[in-house]
Amino acid sequence: MLNEDRIDALAAAFLTLGRLHLDAPDEDTLAQLRQLYTQWPLASSDSAHTSAGLREWADSFGAGESTDLLRADINALYGRTATALVAPFESVHRGKDGLVFDEETLQVRAAYRQLDLQAPYLHKEPDDHVGLEFDFVAQGLARTLSALDVGALTDTRRYLDVVERFYREHLALWAPQMLSAAREHAATAFYRGVAALSLGALDELGAQFEQEKQL
Repeated sequence: MLNEDRIDALAAAFLTLGRLHLDAPDEDTLAQLRQLYTQWPLASSDSAHTSAGLREWADSFGAGESTDLLRADINALYGRTATALVAPFESVHRGKDGLVFDEETLQVRAAYRQLDLQAPYLHKEPDDHVGLEFDFVAQGLARTLSALDVGALTDTRRYLDVVERFYREHLALWAPQMLSAAREHAATAFYRGVAALSLGALDELGAQFEQEKQL
């Protein structure tokens, strides 16, 4: 039996985190996060990463970290304006030559096609950017919920299988190490929080799939 509320919470968390990995929040988004972060979709998770991430965000909002500061942090962290402190691309971490747009990039692009989607930053960012991989999970879980709402159980299972396979064959193999490094190198409490919350979301997604196997 699928836990519909948990899948909805995971979809919301992965969507938000994916966007924050791709770009720093603007003033409106930051204000919304400041107001609502205590209602984080996965706040009830047992993950120590999630608890740590919410503490980092509390520190960030208490210190008044600005959008300019956050933008400078993500630019330095992921190499927008200089050499990346932490490469955000799967192919760099897993490809034998450590290059962007390697085999893993094309595999992620193919995964998007399984959901009749394309990466939202197509031709702007390689498809295997951590933010886009989080977006893929969010989109797959949203498709799962939509199919479940109309009683399309075959489609429900198909979408969830696509997400699980993507998690096991991609995100689980590289993102935890990359996110741990990002957490260490981030200059702001906000982006340390993003990294920790991302680790917590991956914990929760993996636990969700393990729980389903036991049912």
